[in-house]
Amino acid sequence: MAITLTIDQQGIGLLQRRSQLIARQLPFATSQALNSTAFDARTALNSATRGYFNSPTRFTQTAFLVERSKKADLTAYVYANNDKGRSRSRYLRYQIQGGTRRQKGYERFFLNSPNDGTIPSGSVFVPTSNVKLTAQGNVSIATLQRINKGLSGNPRGGFFIGTPRGQGNRPPGIYRRSREQLFAYFLAKPRPDYDKRFPIQDIGGKVIERRFNNYLRTSLERAIASAR
Repeated sequence: MAITLTIDQQGIGLLQRRSQLIARQLPFATSQALNSTAFDARTALNSATRGYFNSPTRFTQTAFLVERSKKADLTAYVYANNDKGRSRSRYLRYQIQGGTRRQKGYERFFLNSPNDGTIPSGSVFVPTSNVKLTAQGNVSIATLQRINKGLSGNPRGGFFIGTPRGQGNRPPGIYRRSREQLFAYFLAKPRPDYDKRFPIQDIGGKVIERRFNNYLRTSLERAIASAR
C-alpha cells in the first residue's frame, strides 16, 4: 500500500495571488495602523499630564501632536508641540529627562538690567501671586514690558531689581514700589534641578503593545477587501 501526494495547482495559484495582494496592501495597512496607534498614544500622553503634573494648564494638556506616517515612510511621530515660540517641548523635556532648567530669555534680560548686584548671575526669577500668568502658565509680554518701562531708582515708585533694604529679611528679586510699600513680583532662586517624572516611554509603550497588532490586522483585512 502506498500514499500518493498530489498538489492542487489551482490552490497554489490562489495562494500566490493572495500573497501578492497582501504584499501590495501591507505598506498601506501598516501606515494606517501606525497612525491609529500614534493618535491613541497622543491621547494617552495628553491625558496622563493630569496625573503627573500639579494642576496642568490647558496648554500642557494638549501638548502632544502626531506626524502621520506614509506608505513610503512607515514612521509616525508623537511629539510635544512648539508653536509661536511657546515651547512645550522644552518644558516637557525636563519633566521627561530631568536636568537643570535653563534661564529664560526674560530672566537673562533682567539680570543684565540695572540692579543692585545682589542677585547671582545664574538665578532664575520665580513669579509670585502678584504676577498674572497667561492661560499657558507663562508671564505675559505686557507684564515684562511694564516692569522694564518702570525700572528706576525712584524710592517712591516704579520697579527695582535686587534686595530690599530696611524691609526685613526679604529675598532678592524684582519688586514694585507703590505708596511706600513693596510688592514682590519675582523672587530670585537658584536654577532648579528636575527629576524624571513623566514616563513617556512607558505610557506610549503600553499603547503600542495593546493596540498596534489589532489595528494592523483590521487595516490589512479592510485593504484586501477593498482591493478585490
